[in-house]
Amino acid sequence: MNQRRILVLTLSFGSGHVRAAQSVASALGRESQNAEIRVVDALENCRFLFRVFYVWPYWMMIRYAPRLWNKFFHARVERKDEQTAPVWAWRNGCRQVFYEIAAFQPDAIIACEVGANELAVIARRDNLTNAEIFNVITDFETEPIWVKPEIAGFAVATEEVKTQLQDWGISGGKIKVCGIPIDVSFSEKHDANETRLRFGLDSRPIVLLMGGGMGPTRMDEVAVRLLKTGKDLQIVAIPGNDKKASARLKALPKPLSGKLQVLNWTDQVAALMQISSILVTKPGGLTLSEAAACRLPLVLFDPIPGPEESNAARFVAADAAIMTRGSAETTAAVLRLLRERVGLCEMSANIAKLARPDAAREIANFVLEKIGATAISKKNQTGDQNKVIADERFAGSGLAVK
Repeated sequence: MNQRRILVLTLSFGSGHVRAAQSVASALGRESQNAEIRVVDALENCRFLFRVFYVWPYWMMIRYAPRLWNKFFHARVERKDEQTAPVWAWRNGCRQVFYEIAAFQPDAIIACEVGANELAVIARRDNLTNAEIFNVITDFETEPIWVKPEIAGFAVATEEVKTQLQDWGISGGKIKVCGIPIDVSFSEKHDANETRLRFGLDSRPIVLLMGGGMGPTRMDEVAVRLLKTGKDLQIVAIPGNDKKASARLKALPKPLSGKLQVLNWTDQVAALMQISSILVTKPGGLTLSEAAACRLPLVLFDPIPGPEESNAARFVAADAAIMTRGSAETTAAVLRLLRERVGLCEMSANIAKLARPDAAREIANFVLEKIGATAISKKNQTGDQNKVIADERFAGSGLAVK
């Protein structure tokens, strides 16, 4: 039997989409012994001008003009836009992605970000690939740009997202409600004492503070306010890609920073979530799903307008999270929860009801079942022959990489 080839495609807007792609790829590897899986981040080798005109304006809006982004996003949904960027911009800005698709000749492309969906569809329309395309939507709402006739299947977080897609004409048979894919480590039980020892933490309550990877956060302000209260607690801050917040946190004077650990990156997030009392974070879909798997109550702040606001609303409605505005309100919510232990336990039970820890496995099996033997039968060339066909298709499209 020929080996299946599966390309997992994402764009690194923040860390969530990348984590989702990696989780799906890992699950595919566990569920299929006969698959070659490749993860591609379209932004990794995109052209500089593409960053200037596609990536940077988004960053600038959410960081400095979130109201403008909110207006732009909702207008895009209301108009039922089909693209986030013109086809010519994708073709010229992400040429390396098209080359990789043509050369790899996957049986399936799994898109874990809306732009990845656009790239996959363009590649198929340009006859660079015959791959079945699957969308993995990593928030608790979606938008019409995901809807394309070429899409073979949609993996979504909730029934509400399924209904949205059906309202836009997608057959229910193409949609699988799986949850949002998270790493298998969030389903494993980590040794609490070992985790505390590794990070120099003791038995006092731990507040885990995360900034995500997109948009401005006031996590440093929250940390300072919590530390100045004199409460007997510990803070573990993970600013991620927010270098400014990281620098401000690390610059705190020693009398304050004595109860603070700052980790720019760690692969032990699941273990830290399991020993923490509260997670203070932006409401990214991945982070909320990870917290749910760890039964960790949430205090939310600084949502990016659009999907993150919907994410927050879902968890607040389930009494699994508190939404706050401003660092003073965030700090007050944390202190109130630490005082009201019964309420904290109730929130822990409520958020556990939202957990879908097997989402990545469900998505992997959904894709594998869909492509089945038919996808393999489409491929009658292997090795160098397959590469020649890919090169011919790529050259004919006018996208050849110099």
